[in-house]
Amino acid sequence: MRNRNQSTGGDPQQAHTQELDSLDGLKSIHPLKIKMANRIEGKHIKHSAQTKRLTETQFNSTFLVKSSTPFISAVKRIDKQLTKFSKSQGTQRKFQNDQYKKVKYLIVKGMGKTIEKTLKLAMHFQSQGYKVDILTGSVQVLDEFEKEAYISSDGEDGSRFGHADIETKYKKRMVSSVEAKIWLQRE
Repeated sequence: MRNRNQSTGGDPQQAHTQELDSLDGLKSIHPLKIKMANRIEGKHIKHSAQTKRLTETQFNSTFLVKSSTPFISAVKRIDKQLTKFSKSQGTQRKFQNDQYKKVKYLIVKGMGKTIEKTLKLAMHFQSQGYKVDILTGSVQVLDEFEKEAYISSDGEDGSRFGHADIETKYKKRMVSSVEAKIWLQRE
């Protein structure tokens, strides 16, 4: 393996000068402009990462955190679900039948910028005495970009008219996600 000092005869100052000379061509290009070149023009339409349908039991035991979800509202909603599933408060018979008896935990999911809020929710319920498991991962999401293209054409009478044509592009990307399992306290 050659050392940088060996290539220039051992002079470290000369090696540093050669490195700077080789980078002169890149000085005029701003690093952020290189990354921005890959951006697709048009209106960005966000879709949910959830692609599979949930059963009724899964729907009632899963809570998805969005960036617009207020923290206190999420705490109250999850707390309400936890009390519905607990055996000691059998006010709702629906949540005590066979399919709901198999549920052992509630799942709180968040991705992207909602990871912090999801973890705060998990820590809140852990401080209340619930057992909480945290799972991290990545989710593949599909971004949709709509771009309007104006197409003009000549009419039969010589007049010019045009219409807007919407061009749609799809792009896949990976997003970090976190899943908190809040275990039910059943006696």
